Amino acid sequence: MTKKNQITSMTGFGGGAAEGQGVRLGVELRSVNSRYLDIQVRCPSNLQSFEQLIRERVQAQLSRGKVSVNFSWTEEAQQKALPTLDEEVASGYLTQLQRLAELSQSDTQVDLALLARLPGVFSFAAAEPENDEAKELIQAALDEALVEMVAMRTKEGQALAEDLRRRVEAVEAHLEHIAELVPRTREQIQHRLREKVAVLLEPGAIHEDRLAMEVALIAERSDITEEIVRFRSHNAQFFAALDKGGEVGKRFNFLLQEMNREANTISSKSSDSDIIHRVVEIKEEVERLREQVQNLA
Repeated sequence: MTKKNQITSMTGFGGGAAEGQGVRLGVELRSVNSRYLDIQVRCPSNLQSFEQLIRERVQAQLSRGKVSVNFSWTEEAQQKALPTLDEEVASGYLTQLQRLAELSQSDTQVDLALLARLPGVFSFAAAEPENDEAKELIQAALDEALVEMVAMRTKEGQALAEDLRRRVEAVEAHLEHIAELVPRTREQIQHRLREKVAVLLEPGAIHEDRLAMEVALIAERSDITEEIVRFRSHNAQFFAALDKGGEVGKRFNFLLQEMNREANTISSKSSDSDIIHRVVEIKEEVERLREQVQNLA
């Protein structure tokens, strides 16, 4: 059902039904975000023996998400079993009703119609399906629901992937602008350092060549070229993963952590207001990316 190169969301819904031998089996699937695959199955007591089969069928199509599987079993009127009288419960009700009549000093006879409607007097046991028949119904209904759910998760995954691509492109644009400012920033740092040295020391106290070397070393410690190179690499890996598809959620989480780390380092090394402003924009986009990635399988 799911193509391996497709990016999928973890949220979705699917429904399916199958009929046979006077019964109708319905199933609803709902999935939400989860770190792992968590399957919760609810079904009538006469289908509980098939729970492992149901889990295996869901696991074959889904890898992540909290998935709720709810089955319903409906019998046609002519197929329903006759109600079973619980004599012990009925006798208890009858005794209490008769005692109530005595206490009220009433000659009223117990109303059998009322007695029959009291909880537990009659029970209706669901018909036990034949194993092969029930298995076929379960597989047919569940497969139909899974097809619908996978299609919904895939459609939402594609929309999320497009949004992620746009946001990483926005990050890349901010990063390119920062890279253009690096030469100017380096010159500004060297100029400020020279001014500070000039204020603190007497003219000629330090040889010009030595001063130039020390200023260059200090300026190098504030250089953000390496961070920009690594950030570009993270962006390239993000785009490559989008193109490759598949289960990318965990990989994206790692890349976004590294992007945020580089953004923090650039910010801590920079005093240029334009660069700091761009870094703030980048971090906002990274946070939006992180929120969206939580929806991906």
